Amino acid sequence: MNPIDNAALSATLSHVRIVMVNTTLPANIGSALRAMKTMGLSKLVLVAPKTYPHPDIDALAAGATDLIEQIEIVDTLEDAIADCHLVFGTSARSRTIPWPLLDARPAAKKSIQAVTEQNQEVAIVFGREDRGLTNEELALANYHVTIPVNTDYGVLNVAQAIQVICYEMRMAAIDLSETTPNADVTTMQVIDGQTMHWDEPLVSHQEMDKFYPHLEQMLVDIEFMDPNNKRLLPLRLRRLFGRIQLDKMEYHLLRGIFSRVQAMRHGTWTPSGKSTTDHEDQS
Repeated sequence: MNPIDNAALSATLSHVRIVMVNTTLPANIGSALRAMKTMGLSKLVLVAPKTYPHPDIDALAAGATDLIEQIEIVDTLEDAIADCHLVFGTSARSRTIPWPLLDARPAAKKSIQAVTEQNQEVAIVFGREDRGLTNEELALANYHVTIPVNTDYGVLNVAQAIQVICYEMRMAAIDLSETTPNADVTTMQVIDGQTMHWDEPLVSHQEMDKFYPHLEQMLVDIEFMDPNNKRLLPLRLRRLFGRIQLDKMEYHLLRGIFSRVQAMRHGTWTPSGKSTTDHEDQS
């Protein structure tokens, strides 16, 4: 077995952030930090924590107190994942509509591949101690991830779940460390386990947060979607584009199409192409 390069692993894992939403117990934050440092992760983002700061965080961190200084506090989950390309939402049960679901191990492998092969920022989102993530929060994820526990007693608290996920991330990073391609080259996954060189970087969640309202407004403008009765259409569109992961050229192309359709619908576009609303990039 080759010696483990902890510095290299930590550099890879620095692109994977743990996000905790509305955490109530400070002890869970401290325990999460200890689990993260043990496995080489360092970036923790807290979304509107109920109790922070608190001495229990320092006490339970037990040697990982240096990570406390690096904690990022944000108001919303959207802020926590704004610059991420790949987001996993932890869920123990099925939701409104089926969503791409991975067990912890394949999710970790996909995450590390996204970092090493596609230069992506990855987030693993954990919900509240009593009720997890809401359907709206889970809809922000590209994939849902679950831990295959004993079905007779599938009880993990949030800190324990973070420990399991961090372990799988480290093992995936170790497994892939000897086959890491050129990090300066963007690649795209064609099928599972096979990638190819790609000519454009992928868009972030912050950019997609501008994409979805534009798409929905276009569908309202052409009377394809009733703004007062959207049903599951917005959710299904998020699921669709979350699986695809648009690159920047595709993103601008689609938004340009949306703008052209809107301009034609409102009568502000002419065949000469001189329109006050026809812009490829509505960002």
